[in-house]
Amino acid sequence: MTADSFLAVASILAGFAVTVLMFRIQRELQVRKDHPDWPTWVAWADYLVFGTIVLSLIFVVLLLVVLGKERRVLAVAAGSCAAAAILMTAYPFAILDHYRIGMGLGREGGRKKGEPIEKVIVVVAYVIAALTLCATAALRWSIAV
Repeated sequence: MTADSFLAVASILAGFAVTVLMFRIQRELQVRKDHPDWPTWVAWADYLVFGTIVLSLIFVVLLLVVLGKERRVLAVAAGSCAAAAILMTAYPFAILDHYRIGMGLGREGGRKKGEPIEKVIVVVAYVIAALTLCATAALRWSIAV
């Protein structure tokens, strides 16, 4: 794969993540308007979106623009693209639990920041993404030497 491929993947992931973030912000602002006494917060699931944006824009786009197409830079970009994809894959499952759609359906009481299964999904996704980033970058790095 080339730098252009990683830039394309990172751009698509970042664009999707920013769009999701804008919808979530609109949702929280609407809740604040309709129910001023209800708390508004950043859901744990939203941290998956933040991670995707950081990985895509900082560790792929910025890295490739600043440091160029050197093979070791491409190794980090490859791992970052893979990790960002994992985080975005986990997002729908985490946000569904946040809203108690499906998995969290049986829980009672008011929603809070960080529903139990939502927290597990986010933590597991970050662990898998970190391992994937390291493994992919290390593998491509060793091939690049």
